[in-house]
Amino acid sequence: MPHIILGRDLKAVRTQLLCFLILFSCLREIIVPSIAKAQTDGCSLAAWVMQQQPHSTRTLEAPPPMLRDTVIVVNGTSQNISIPSGFTMTVFASGIPSCRGLACSPDGVIYATAYNGNVYALPDHNHNGVPDSTIVVASGLGDPHGIGFYKGELYVSNQSTLYHIITNGLSRVMQSKVQIATFPGGGSHTSRNFTIDTIKNKFYLQVGSAGNIDTTDLAQRAQIVEMNPDGSGYRTFARGTRNPVGMDIDPRTGALWVNNNGMDNLYGAGTELTANIPSESIYLVCEGANYGWPWCYGFRLRNPLMMDLDTSIVQTFDGPIAEVLAHSAPLGLHFYRGTKFPAMYHNAIFQCYHGSWDRTPPAPPRVTVMWADTNGKNARVTDFVNGFEVLGANADSNTSHYFGRPVSIIEGADSALYVSDDQEGVIYRIAYTGPMSGVSSLSDQIHSSLSDPVPDPAGTEIISVLTLLKPSSVHVEIFDAVGNVAQTIDEGQMGAGEHSIHVDTENILAGIYFMRVSSGAEVFTRRFVVER
Repeated sequence: MPHIILGRDLKAVRTQLLCFLILFSCLREIIVPSIAKAQTDGCSLAAWVMQQQPHSTRTLEAPPPMLRDTVIVVNGTSQNISIPSGFTMTVFASGIPSCRGLACSPDGVIYATAYNGNVYALPDHNHNGVPDSTIVVASGLGDPHGIGFYKGELYVSNQSTLYHIITNGLSRVMQSKVQIATFPGGGSHTSRNFTIDTIKNKFYLQVGSAGNIDTTDLAQRAQIVEMNPDGSGYRTFARGTRNPVGMDIDPRTGALWVNNNGMDNLYGAGTELTANIPSESIYLVCEGANYGWPWCYGFRLRNPLMMDLDTSIVQTFDGPIAEVLAHSAPLGLHFYRGTKFPAMYHNAIFQCYHGSWDRTPPAPPRVTVMWADTNGKNARVTDFVNGFEVLGANADSNTSHYFGRPVSIIEGADSALYVSDDQEGVIYRIAYTGPMSGVSSLSDQIHSSLSDPVPDPAGTEIISVLTLLKPSSVHVEIFDAVGNVAQTIDEGQMGAGEHSIHVDTENILAGIYFMRVSSGAEVFTRRFVVER
């Protein structure tokens, strides 16, 4: 029997203690006081997840934007990539070994952490897309990953410590560092990323599990912790997250979103089941939740190697709002807050996938973009930058290699995206250079909306209500689950106000569909199911 299975090979008293710990951490309905929570609370927003049946379902990919093939020169070598039309990706900075975390300072300077122990500042005062200089802000920090600014001050985390870095304002070089918090290091997962809620004045930091499938130190690992900026109030915020590296606060609601690296080798190395199970997950985090690791994956599906946990406890586990290709290794996650991209990208979720190390065929490194409602519903994801995997002979992915591996993604003061690559030691800059007619201000977006589709009880139509802020040409497309166009409707010019969008489903086969409504620069997508 594998040594990772609990119960039979441990003394009864240890099992009882372990179950008590799990039960205490899972039953948030019991241990959390009954208080009124704001609608921006993650538990309120994602309450619908707990009402589902156990499952693990890959989030359907949205029809991708028109990708164009282009060439980027990385460390002297030309590489082919694909990126949406109108966007340009260039190398912003190079020579940063094992570049990991990124942050933008209050004065608009990109900062980076690196696994050589350094923190770098990369000022671009003349705004020409390359740094004027490379400043070593700090060194000797071990393997720093997390980095961020709070009230103008720099904070950095390595695998065991969160530091407040005190710098010389002119030179940007570290003068001293103050230990803010400590947490377990070592093991397989040592990236300690964090994000800062500047409204609540809280830090959220992830502490990954010690190994792939184990119960080592569950009291302190495989969790997201919350603390005050000075390290006080350190406490567990959510559990059962194996390695949730990507983190950001949704600017629409103030809720915390994270992505999570799933387990390996559930069904034996090299098998098709192991290659596809479990999916990587994205969570809209609920305070006090337990997301099930290592006993479950997806939403309450049992890990076949950890079957000893009582069903009554499993039924308290929370789950993801989206799932993507297994072993893709999600790292960076960022909500786009800027105004320089086309309107469809406002509040979109950009993520970096590092690429698999143990999957056949490989899950390629890529940068994706995901759209979702504020409560996590109607999630859909698609590639934003791909091509980091170079295929082998005869376009064989099993003999391919990676030319780059994206890690973190942030937004600069210029509203461009910056992406770190720890394999190439570079930072990419992604800017929109297309026609400005595709870009509109946020004020053009906030009052336009599309309701969820509802069936017409008197017929075979579904109806959504489109609310427009200003007159616009409206086009409707219906896509099936694999992205094929099932129906198109040209609504023509519509005035400001509410309009009913009618879609006749009489000639559509049973299945899952997506309705995409384009209104000028805005795009809305809603999911619906046709049953027969």
